[in-house]
Amino acid sequence: MASTGLPTAREAASVDSTHARHARLAEVVTALVGVGLVLFAVMADRAWLDRHLLPHLFLQRSEQILWWIVERSLAFAVGAALVLPVRKRVGRAFRAGRGGDLSLNILAIMGAIVLALLASELILRTGNWARIERWAQSEEPLRRADPLLGWANIPARVGGEHYQGRTIRYTLDNEGRRIADAAHPLDPRRPSILFVGESIMFGFRLNWPETAAGRIQASSGLQSVNVAVNGYGTDQELMRLRQELPHFTHPAVVVALFAPTLLERSLDSHRPHLDTALRWHPARPAWRLERVFKNVLLYHSTAQIDTGIAMTHSSLAAIVGEARARGAIPLILVPEFAPEQPTERLLRDRVLAGLPYVRVELDPHWSIPGDGHPDARANKAMADAVLAALVARLPRQHIS
Repeated sequence: MASTGLPTAREAASVDSTHARHARLAEVVTALVGVGLVLFAVMADRAWLDRHLLPHLFLQRSEQILWWIVERSLAFAVGAALVLPVRKRVGRAFRAGRGGDLSLNILAIMGAIVLALLASELILRTGNWARIERWAQSEEPLRRADPLLGWANIPARVGGEHYQGRTIRYTLDNEGRRIADAAHPLDPRRPSILFVGESIMFGFRLNWPETAAGRIQASSGLQSVNVAVNGYGTDQELMRLRQELPHFTHPAVVVALFAPTLLERSLDSHRPHLDTALRWHPARPAWRLERVFKNVLLYHSTAQIDTGIAMTHSSLAAIVGEARARGAIPLILVPEFAPEQPTERLLRDRVLAGLPYVRVELDPHWSIPGDGHPDARANKAMADAVLAALVARLPRQHIS
């Protein structure tokens, strides 16, 4: 019997059976992905948030929670869509023999996403984008790359900025320390109080008399030596102190800064950093998109957080040890905008266990408008707390 070129009933049934198997497999895979997203959304409750999202200096907990709600809702919505309508449409497409075309379309979309990510990475590595680092070169006080610390203040200059209708001046001496003015350089032989930290301790967007260091110098017989640098983590504080402490004959006090909202910097390995044993490591190369995704997702594993806590505690303990070895009183200043969150209290207790510190609760309105750093009122509260803590510990002639 001559062939008609049309499939026989048996061949058609075989094709239909193959399409049905592929359809079932495609539906199972789609459903599994959807169920995984739904389960993640269900499991990522507030307890999960507190375990994996650290307090943030410029993002309030309420804003983190809102961001988390959006991401959680999106995961649930996409997962539910995959389990119900998308799964059924995928199955129908495979049963109708369009599975190959659908698979090619999915592969094309995935390829386009990969190419878009690669293009974004290349753009972020170009000249203009590459200069946008943690220490922005255009932001006062200007900083420069440093092979040991990552970055450092550019020394021997006066920088200024106009912000919120005010003119702010930053005077840096030959070692990059912030001072009141160039006409009154630091005297390495005077009894001194050294301040190590980051932008809060530096007094960012405040003039010298408004800063905690400036106020303490004006209220005591001690010379304030402000060696803080914007953007530093606690390990960088330690390395900076080790550079500066030998230059001063009579260090009376060393004040370091810690806040739970700064702990995230201890997890940053994309800069020169110390490990939990305080061994130095160079910056770890990273994709720039990795930083973008971290800023969007705000997620850290519990192992990463535990390592950051251990390194931060080790660094602060070493700062205390360095101060005591030179006969200086160590004190860790912990400023926190009220109300303190349970997560912040837990981190503070873990990091500062056994270390001398003074916690200062700040009015939430005492921040620089549009910036978030402590304002002059907050710096006065910090200065008062440090002075009160030192009154009983220092010889009377050191505190006026």
